Amino acid sequence: MTPLLILFFSVQPVVAIATDLVFATVTKLFSAILHSRSGVVDWAAARTIWKGSIPGVLIGILVLVYVGTQFDLLLSIFLALVLIFTSFSMLAAVKIKGSKTRVGSAIGGGFIGFSVATTSVGAGALGMVLLRRQLGDESPKKLVGTDIVHAIPIALIAGVSYAATGLIDIVLLGTLLIGSVPGVIIGSLFTSRLSAGSLRQTLAVVLLLAAIGVLLKSFGFF
Repeated sequence: MTPLLILFFSVQPVVAIATDLVFATVTKLFSAILHSRSGVVDWAAARTIWKGSIPGVLIGILVLVYVGTQFDLLLSIFLALVLIFTSFSMLAAVKIKGSKTRVGSAIGGGFIGFSVATTSVGAGALGMVLLRRQLGDESPKKLVGTDIVHAIPIALIAGVSYAATGLIDIVLLGTLLIGSVPGVIIGSLFTSRLSAGSLRQTLAVVLLLAAIGVLLKSFGFF
C-alpha cells in the first residue's frame, strides 16, 4: 500500500507510511478475528517474534519521528531496499519442514519491527519467513493466521504514535478502509483455497516492481 500511495497518488513518504500503518492495523484486526476463531493461530510462535519486533518498532518510531518530513529521499530509498529484500526472500523460499528451535526469531523480529515503523513494510512477508522456519509449510492457513496476528501490535503501536504526532491523513485513511474491510473478510475466507507457492511468487514480483518504481520516482524519473 505504501508504494502505491507514493507512486500513483503522490503522497509524501512519511505520511504514506504513517497512514498505511493505521490502515493495516484495522484491516488485519478484522482478518485476525476470523483466523483466531478458526483456531489457526500459533500464539507461542507469535510471542517469540514479538520479543524482538515490539522493541524494534519502538526504536523505528523514534527514528521516523526524528527524521520527519526532512528526509523523504532517504525514507524512499530505505523503503525500496526493504521491498527488494522482501521480494528476494520470497522468491528464494523453499519448502521447509519447520524446527522447534526458535533461535534468531527474536532478532529477526527486531528487524521486522524497525522496518515496519520506518517503511510500513515487513510484518507480512518477512514475518512469514520467520514463521515458516518455526512452523514449516505443512499448514499454510496457520502461517497466514499467525502472521496476521503478529503484525497487529506492532502496526498498532506505530500507527497510534504517528497519529499522535499528526502524520496521519484521516481522509485518505477513511477512503482506503471503505474498500479494504470487505476485501480482507472475503480474502480470509479464501485462504485455504489459494496456492501458497504461486501467491508468494506473484507477490514477490509485485514487490520488486514496486521497489523499482519507488526508486525511479524518488530520483525524479517520473
